[in-house]
Amino acid sequence: MRHFSLIFSLCSLFFILAFVGNKPVGIPEIWETEEDKLLSINKLKERYIEFVRSHFINSPHLVVVNQDTNWKIEITGRVIKEWRQKSRTRPRIIAIRLLDVMIQTAVLVKTEKDNKKTPDIESVSEFENRCMIEGEFYKIRIVVKKKAERYFAYYFGAVKQ
Repeated sequence: MRHFSLIFSLCSLFFILAFVGNKPVGIPEIWETEEDKLLSINKLKERYIEFVRSHFINSPHLVVVNQDTNWKIEITGRVIKEWRQKSRTRPRIIAIRLLDVMIQTAVLVKTEKDNKKTPDIESVSEFENRCMIEGEFYKIRIVVKKKAERYFAYYFGAVKQ
């Protein structure tokens, strides 16, 4: 019974610390700008492609340290290519603004061997995070591949919760 009481107390404390009103504290939040709202989906995507090139794919590529694993994860053109091909909604497009923060604060879910048996890929790891886009909760999924002594982001996607 004491064990149950302790768990309940800890869960209650987490709930109190994690929420103020109905909104979680510390979850990154983004909104479309007034300029964004005037753009078509294709123009919005073009705008954010320029954003990621200037913020993440500079020479050299941006490297972010994940707080959960302490891995140095490189942001390369590959993750941008995957995001570009798979992002078809406005929230998924603007989510890319949070790429570096999401990688930094994501939690490792699992690491496995590469099922596709891609040459030189030692392992594939899946991370999760959360954010708010346009006032709605989204789960962020990040896939990181390990190649020799280098980790690089391969996939970044947002799914409405």
